[in-house]
Amino acid sequence: MSDSSNASRLRTIDPVATPVWDWPVRVVHWAMVICLAGLVVTGLRKGDAMAWHMRLGEVLLALVLFRIAWGFVGSGNARFTAFLRGPRAALRYARSRLKPPHEIHVTHNPVGGWMVVALLVTMLVQASIGLFANDDVFWDGPLAKTVAKETSDLLSSLHRRLAWVVVGLAVAHIVAVFVYLVAFRENLIRPMVVGKKHLPAGVGTPEAARASSVKAIALFILCVAIVAWIVRKTPMAG
Repeated sequence: MSDSSNASRLRTIDPVATPVWDWPVRVVHWAMVICLAGLVVTGLRKGDAMAWHMRLGEVLLALVLFRIAWGFVGSGNARFTAFLRGPRAALRYARSRLKPPHEIHVTHNPVGGWMVVALLVTMLVQASIGLFANDDVFWDGPLAKTVAKETSDLLSSLHRRLAWVVVGLAVAHIVAVFVYLVAFRENLIRPMVVGKKHLPAGVGTPEAARASSVKAIALFILCVAIVAWIVRKTPMAG
């Protein structure tokens, strides 16, 4: 998909409901939302809730691995090349928000695209570190025994601190969505639910949002298998 079609400034009186997000992107997106909420709750409760915390962390890791891989082999709109742009494009977009005409983007805008990448990277690091963490009382991550106790303690401390970075990015993402809804009259939630976005005629193509279900399911099974293999290398303490 060309940058010109991704950032067209043309508008029409009657926008067309155009397929934007394929079903794997939408399902994984909301699954990550549920996992993050559960991880925050169980992480704050601690105690017996840590068992669920670790299970949710493993699920989140598989979801993040899938979304990153899907960003390279998925449908046209799901790929990082469809929405990642350089600093100049991000600055140009920010300026267009302050003064019309506003840029129109099929998927993520240049600023939002980098926010998505930041979230994926921090969640990947956070979930990976969690495998080696411990609470110094009852629970150890599935790989905590594979490293020295000092290393596990260090990673545990980093895990606790990085958790607030992930939460901060997630909150910023949510706030931005509601700012667009209230200030710009753009509903970014609905397209992530139904997969379609109202765009000017000629902006975006249905083909770019079509995903191979066989490829998506096979890739997700592979990601789950990779995480399962990693966490089952050593028995979980508790």
